[in-house]
Amino acid sequence: MGAGTGLRALAGVLLLGVLYVVLALPLLFVAFVTGAIVDQGRFFTSGAAVLWGLAVVALVALLLELTGPRRLPAGLAVDARAQPVLWELVEDVAADLRVPVPDGIVLTGGAGCELRVVRRPGTWLHRHLVLGAVLPHVLTGRRLRVAIAHALGHGRRRRPPLADRIACHGVDAVIGLAEALAGNGGAGRAAARYAVLYRRVTAPVVGFEERAADRAAARAYGTDAVADALTELARVRADWDRFRDDVLTPAAEAGCVPSDPIAGFLAFRDLRAAWGEVEAGSEGGMADRVERLLARPLDGRGAPGGADLAGGSLLIEPLRLLAHVHPYLLVTDDDGHLGRHGFAALDGLVTLPEEAFLEHLVGFVRARRAAALGISARRAGVEYPVTLGGVLALLVEGRGAELAARHGADTAGALAALLGCAWVESGRGRSRPTWAGSGAVTDHLGVDLDLLGWAEAALAGAPGARALRERLTAAGVSTYFEPRPPVSIAEGERETVVGHR
Repeated sequence: MGAGTGLRALAGVLLLGVLYVVLALPLLFVAFVTGAIVDQGRFFTSGAAVLWGLAVVALVALLLELTGPRRLPAGLAVDARAQPVLWELVEDVAADLRVPVPDGIVLTGGAGCELRVVRRPGTWLHRHLVLGAVLPHVLTGRRLRVAIAHALGHGRRRRPPLADRIACHGVDAVIGLAEALAGNGGAGRAAARYAVLYRRVTAPVVGFEERAADRAAARAYGTDAVADALTELARVRADWDRFRDDVLTPAAEAGCVPSDPIAGFLAFRDLRAAWGEVEAGSEGGMADRVERLLARPLDGRGAPGGADLAGGSLLIEPLRLLAHVHPYLLVTDDDGHLGRHGFAALDGLVTLPEEAFLEHLVGFVRARRAAALGISARRAGVEYPVTLGGVLALLVEGRGAELAARHGADTAGALAALLGCAWVESGRGRSRPTWAGSGAVTDHLGVDLDLLGWAEAALAGAPGARALRERLTAAGVSTYFEPRPPVSIAEGERETVVGHR
């Protein structure tokens, strides 16, 4: 027993040593070239090359031990006592796949589901299921079970082979090192470039591991169930990325956050579905993985259980849980990374209920676009202060193409935003914001104003600009409206996107 344990420990140390050597290869190359130039031929015959190599590998090992993959992603660790239903589901999936139960579960932001391997000091590995808190509210019970099955499929071997460990374990290590050195000048840039290069070189091994986990889940639940769950998971992740870009990031710039981001995300998805903009997504080569699965179908040992409806019933006291996970939902990416500044992005932000949040967010975004157009109009020759009338005068002169060339592809949308601000400011229109990060402007009868169509016609030529000016005069909208940079409502002083405080 003791001899077997000793051999396993020795094998683990050897694997770890090979990992460090592989990660240190660029530095070893630089060290050997430098030594050969400085000491010429004696560098390789005197034993100095061995000492230099050991020193470089030891330095890399120290850096990776301090900044590498020993950290769990930002999130809330839950045990079986806090979330018994979730743990029971994970244990059932592990039994179906005949793999070990994870050592822990971490709820985090984003919409990811993965098995994160954490190495404590030494060679012992601990596996944690990292689950985006959005997924239990979006995926059906059956799809969530299959998504967890794919994640646990990575744990089908307690000791992965050397190639897998170097690829998957090394990717976490180089990313951790790049994050630790971010912002430190040349060292940070070099670490970031090497992390990108390392991920590219090891991508085939990582892709093979993903496909092997797909097959492990398919052997338990069948190919069709796995293909359906993976496709929906990719769609949810794509929707969450767009929700973060269109809503959460501009809201942080505006100085506010929603009190219930999950409810907002559900409403955002409903809007996108109504507009026919739902996409399957291709992140991580998902389409290729699904095609490979369908090309070699497996019946599975049983159908995935679970309810067909989503709604967060899997989590105990989801509202109280959301209060803890709320910051992670807003600032972490799908890998659970907080970024260089951590929670600094949330400092001073005001939490608002849905109606107030949407009103401020849409107003901020609209005002920012209008202010940006005002800057472009000033550069095109409009006299200061830039007003709606000054922009229209530029268009009446037939210089819409010049304004578009200075402002870019968003000129029509920015002019529509300027018109919307003027309409609402004059009291002649009302804003109707949506969770899509934008909103229509209506008259007092609730009829949508075709601001974008009017803006495009005005940019197309002088007749359209004159017609728009007459329409504004007839509606009682003042052309003296001056677009101003929006102001963040965060507590304390925060710099907004347009560079004003």
